[in-house]
Amino acid sequence: MKHLLLNLHEVVIVLTILEAAILCVALGLLPRGGKESRRLQQCFFLLVIGTLTATLIIWNSSFQTMAIAQSTLLPALLSACLLLQGPTLFFYLRSLSTKHPLLQWRETIHLLPALLAVGLIIIYDLSLHDWLPWHWASLSDEDGAALKFVWFLVKCSPLIYVLACFRAEYRLRQQLKQLYSSISEHELRLADWVLGGFFIHWLWSFVAYFLGDYVSGETNDLLGILNNYLTVLLVNGLFLLGWRNTRALLQHDLVVVAAPEKDRLRDIPQVSEKCEAVERGIHELQLHLDSHINLERFAEQMGLKPRELSTIINDHYQQNFFEFINAQRIEEAKRLLASPASAGDTVLDILYKSGFNSQSAFHRFFKRLTGTTPSEYRKRALAQAQAAPSSC
Repeated sequence: MKHLLLNLHEVVIVLTILEAAILCVALGLLPRGGKESRRLQQCFFLLVIGTLTATLIIWNSSFQTMAIAQSTLLPALLSACLLLQGPTLFFYLRSLSTKHPLLQWRETIHLLPALLAVGLIIIYDLSLHDWLPWHWASLSDEDGAALKFVWFLVKCSPLIYVLACFRAEYRLRQQLKQLYSSISEHELRLADWVLGGFFIHWLWSFVAYFLGDYVSGETNDLLGILNNYLTVLLVNGLFLLGWRNTRALLQHDLVVVAAPEKDRLRDIPQVSEKCEAVERGIHELQLHLDSHINLERFAEQMGLKPRELSTIINDHYQQNFFEFINAQRIEEAKRLLASPASAGDTVLDILYKSGFNSQSAFHRFFKRLTGTTPSEYRKRALAQAQAAPSSC
C-alpha cells in the first residue's frame, strides 16, 4: 500500500487553510466602511494560514526528509505567525472603537517577541530538523537553550495578549452601548465567546507545552491535533464577530451619508400617529433614560415595527437612532446641570441620570452638541439663574 502524503488530520488543516484564504478574500470584497478593522482581520487570517502551513510541513514525515528540513525558514515563519496573532487580534478589537491604533510608534513594542524569536532562530541556525522535540538531545547546549526559549515565547506570549484582548473587548462593549444603541446584546456578547475560545485555545497550547515532557508521544500528538481542531472552530467564530460588527458600522455610516430619494414617510401607514408615539416615548415614558435602550426595545415599547421607527427617526428627525437617543440624553443632562435642585449632584451622577453609562461618551457628545464641557455649562447656567432675579 502506498504511503499517503497527508493523513486525515492534515487534510483538515489543509481545508482550514483554504477556508481562511476564502474568508480573507471575502473581507477584501466587502463594501466601504471599517477598512482598518477589516485589514487587521485579513492580517489575522493570513497569520492563521502561515501558522497552519508551517505546522503542516514541519510535522509531516514526508516533508521532514526533504532539503527544506535543513532551512530556518519554516521555524522562523511558524514562530513569527504564532507570536503576531495575539497583537493582531488585540489591535483588531481596538480598531472597532478607535481610529488608527497602529500609527503610534510605541505600538511597535508588540513586535518585539516575534522579532526576538526570529532573530534567535536565524542567529543559532535552528532548522526544521532542530525544531522537532525528539532531536533536541542532539543539539548543543547553546542551541538547545535558544530553541527552548523560543518555544517558551511561542506558548506563553499569547496568554498575555488574550487578557489584553478581554480588556479591549470590554471597552468596546461600553462604547458600542453608547455609540451604537441599535446593536443587540447578542452581537455584543459574541466577542466574549470568541475571546473565550481563543483563551481556551492558547491555554491548551500552554498546558500542552509543559506536559510535553511528562506524557507519551502519542498523547503529545493528540494534544496537538486537538489544538488544530480548535483553530478550525475559532477561524469561523472570529469571522462571524467581524462580519456582525462591520455590518452594524456600515449600516450606521449609510444612515448618516445617504439622503432619501423619496419621502419614505408616506409609505408608513398612520405615520402622524406613529411620530406622536415616538415623541411620547421621549417626553412621557422617557425611554432615552434607559441606558440599555436600543432600536428594537424602543419600537416594542411604542408598538412600532423597528423598520418603521428607524425610517421615522432617519427621515423626520434627520438623525440615526443612536444620535437621536443621545441628543435627548444631552438635553436631559443640560436640564439637570442648570437646575438648582441638582446642585448637590456630581457630573457623574447627572450622566447616569441622563441615561449614559460611559463618561467618555457623555463628555464627547456633550462637547459636540453644546460646544462646552458639562462643568462649564453648569457654572454658566447656575450663574445666569442667580443673576436673573436681581436684574428684574
